[in-house]
Amino acid sequence: PGHFTLSSNSPTTPDSGLSATTRTRIMRADGGALFAYLLMLAYATLNPFSGWRWPEAFTLFTWPRYVIAFDVLLNVAAYAPFGAMCAALMRQRFAVGSPRINQNVHAWWLTLAAGAVLSLGFEVLQAFLPGRVSSVVDLLANTAGAAAGAALVLAAPGKLIVRAWRNWREQHFLSTNETGWGLILLAVWIFAQLNPAIPFFEAGHIANPFDAANAHPYDPLVLLPQAVGITLNVCGFVLFVSLLMRPGRSVMLHVALLLAAGLVIKVAMASLMLKAPQMVDWMAPSRVIGLTSGLILAAYFGRLSYRWRVFCATLFVFAGGLMAKLTSIYGAFDQTLRLFSWPYGQLVNFASLTRWMHEIWPLATVIFLAWLFVTHQESTNPSATN
Repeated sequence: PGHFTLSSNSPTTPDSGLSATTRTRIMRADGGALFAYLLMLAYATLNPFSGWRWPEAFTLFTWPRYVIAFDVLLNVAAYAPFGAMCAALMRQRFAVGSPRINQNVHAWWLTLAAGAVLSLGFEVLQAFLPGRVSSVVDLLANTAGAAAGAALVLAAPGKLIVRAWRNWREQHFLSTNETGWGLILLAVWIFAQLNPAIPFFEAGHIANPFDAANAHPYDPLVLLPQAVGITLNVCGFVLFVSLLMRPGRSVMLHVALLLAAGLVIKVAMASLMLKAPQMVDWMAPSRVIGLTSGLILAAYFGRLSYRWRVFCATLFVFAGGLMAKLTSIYGAFDQTLRLFSWPYGQLVNFASLTRWMHEIWPLATVIFLAWLFVTHQESTNPSATN
């Protein structure tokens, strides 16, 4: 109990190295990741998507009176992943279609142009939104970030890192198109953990200890529903991860690493961004009980065949997400912002983006799991090994 390996009837595709089939699958997965990241950039740049009006003046090509170093660094950091993913995808396409051209040079210049055009488009749209200011500094910082990310990936050390990541992925995760989308969902889950105001495997936000109306965490009417919801979410998450992995791999080991990474991220971000009394509030008794119970429950259901694990994961994620909605604290967005102690700006965009990703994750995962259930055909009799 507490440890299980995958059923032998999980779908597999022979590892063919850099064959045409593998290249195509990798490009699809990289393209999906790039598309997901573009949606994140669009949300962070154009949020709240309301109040559109014709601008009184275009300030895009006017040098601002003040330049905030933190905003510049944040813009560079935001576009560096876009540049890295875009350059890796373009280089992969060049390797398939035109092996004689200088792949690195073409990929870098195209990524630079893509970053500049994307940033220019967003800056122009920002001029039509109240509360948003178009800035040439943002345009230059975004373009520089895309160029830096591309350079890191196309340089020799970056190529080694990308190759090592792809080899590790081939060794531990299934070689299917569906797995690529599942890994994107997994990355979204990890990114959402950056918001320390979001409780672990729940919804809404953590309670404000200065609010006298908050119920006691040991109140059975609060403890039991929250613990049940977290149990369902944790079990569904473990089964979801198991569906992405190759047979024979220890699911519990990988899940333990993911949960540890999520907790480390929570602690680090809480120490940086939350007011001191809230730093450990997301580890309330209900969450400890739910985490433990969810792992035990997942160890039992992990013995099932692939198709049955898809079915159970869908039910657990759906039921856990619904229970989390019913038992969590949902205050106004400004109440959530009061939990933070962050003087450097961009807090609204960060809190809104991570909260939106956290809220949409259960629905997106249920759709993904339903897709797996419909498309997968069991090839052998259900079996599992401990």
